Amino acid sequence: MADTGLLAGSRAVLVGVSAYEYAEFPPIRPARNSLEAMCSLLADPALCGWPPEWITVIANPISAVDLATQIADLAESTTGVLLLYYAGHGVLSASGELCLTVTSTRPDRPKISGLPWETLAEVLRSCAATVRLAILDCCFAGQATEALAGGSEPGLADIAHVEGVYTLAATTRNRAAHVSPPGQQDAACTTFTGELRDLIQCGIPGKAPQLTFSDIYPVLRQRLRAKGLPIPSQRGTSAVDKFHFSANAAVPMEPVHNVAAEAYDADADAQQDPEPVRPGQSRHAGVVADALRAAQSITGDGAKAQALVTIADAVAATDPGRAARLTDDAERLAQSIPDPGVKAAALTAVVRGLAAADPDRAERLARAITDPSFRAPALAAVASAVAATDPDRAARLTVGAERLAQPIPDPDTKAAALAALAERLAGTDPDRAERLAQAIPSPGLRAPALAAIADAVAAADPDRNARITADAERVAQAIPGASLRAPALAAIAKAMAATNRRRADRIIFDAEHLAQAIPDPVRKAAALAAVVQGLAATDADRAERLAQVITDPSFRAPALAAAAKALAITNPRHAPGSPPG
Repeated sequence: MADTGLLAGSRAVLVGVSAYEYAEFPPIRPARNSLEAMCSLLADPALCGWPPEWITVIANPISAVDLATQIADLAESTTGVLLLYYAGHGVLSASGELCLTVTSTRPDRPKISGLPWETLAEVLRSCAATVRLAILDCCFAGQATEALAGGSEPGLADIAHVEGVYTLAATTRNRAAHVSPPGQQDAACTTFTGELRDLIQCGIPGKAPQLTFSDIYPVLRQRLRAKGLPIPSQRGTSAVDKFHFSANAAVPMEPVHNVAAEAYDADADAQQDPEPVRPGQSRHAGVVADALRAAQSITGDGAKAQALVTIADAVAATDPGRAARLTDDAERLAQSIPDPGVKAAALTAVVRGLAAADPDRAERLARAITDPSFRAPALAAVASAVAATDPDRAARLTVGAERLAQPIPDPDTKAAALAALAERLAGTDPDRAERLAQAIPSPGLRAPALAAIADAVAAADPDRNARITADAERVAQAIPGASLRAPALAAIAKAMAATNRRRADRIIFDAEHLAQAIPDPVRKAAALAAVVQGLAATDADRAERLAQVITDPSFRAPALAAAAKALAITNPRHAPGSPPG
């Protein structure tokens, strides 16, 4: 292995918290930008050269316990370099202990609802990594106690120091980290991370071709001091004296390759089976844990909220209490979203998750959604949930939902609303649902809506299922783009699984083939996630394997949730509480 510092088995864990539930913690838009900037910096092959597969990004984690568990799990398998980066609010507990905040941290209970640094310190001390680094872009202003009093106040790096770990912190003493003025925050990083990024991208003239933190820190400190900004602090320098964090961009050279060729084979890694289940852990629980880890890595709050709802659905039958907590987390996250459209979509997903367990609360939430294109399917979801117990209420909600959707002026928005409405009503009012679906002009929306209706009537009316699936398949074959045709075919295969298994297998094969050939990575991930949904109805094991190779966490999380739900249904021995098999 070349002396490059980045060894096989390395892992970077990047955490950024920009949105908070409590007003005492103002939102930090630059924290999200800093998270993205640090990820790009590490992955730049001409600078830090980390393989993207070795970088885990966790944006706006909701639960401190889940965050600590995820970091511990990642650290446990790290044998090379472990780099932990955090951007967000840092506070001190009453006893002067540094606590990192998450979205749901309470200002008056930081040690209980936040992540005490000592918890992470124990993870860092006990892991097998040969090089361990912590970069903290946070402050602990406002809650200093007598523990900080005296002739010399400790800096953040002093408080966070862990033996054998290099710690680089954005501030010294009891001072807040610095962010740009409010009008500049949408595109800016925090000052500390932005300055570190700029320094690495420009390089340091006169230094070696590869930079250690012994080279980087004095220059970073000087640059921030010259601008009158908070001065960074460091501890544990002996831990990284020989670790090359980055190539020196000021020295003309070939791009640095930090990983020896024999140390990493991406193709071989992608073809391996999913990680084996740990002793005592059911396979269902393992897939749910994978889904939660993927959800915590989603950078968009709307997508993360929707992913949490799908995971809640996957555990609802086996652990309703956990499902309720996940749905509550999703609602808190959705309510914090500033963009009205993204917020409405996330709240609609939350309503679907709440409807069966708490229809009254779900209806209140649905009626608070102002956008009719989302409010209509949300009300329909509640109608579907109460149809068996309160048909009059269901009828009123259904009529109200359709009245909201029909006048929507934009044709595409109206079509999407009608499709969502038809899918929500499929199980309780298939006649109305089919009428709505047949009126949708877009084949990319009409085909999956028809498939949802066919799936809902499969057990009670197989003849109707056969008629509707045949119609949906004709519509789907006319969809021009693979990114829309593949999900439509997958939905049809799911609807056909109980009545025509052989045909369903052929259709899902075609859907997967189409999805795998999509060149755009985001559209490919979306299509593969839809294929997993369709595949789960007939082959839960294969569905899990396909979900595990989706790299985009926004689609990997719901795909894994679908696989987990299918495992619990089709392979009960994999679900919690089942006897060993």
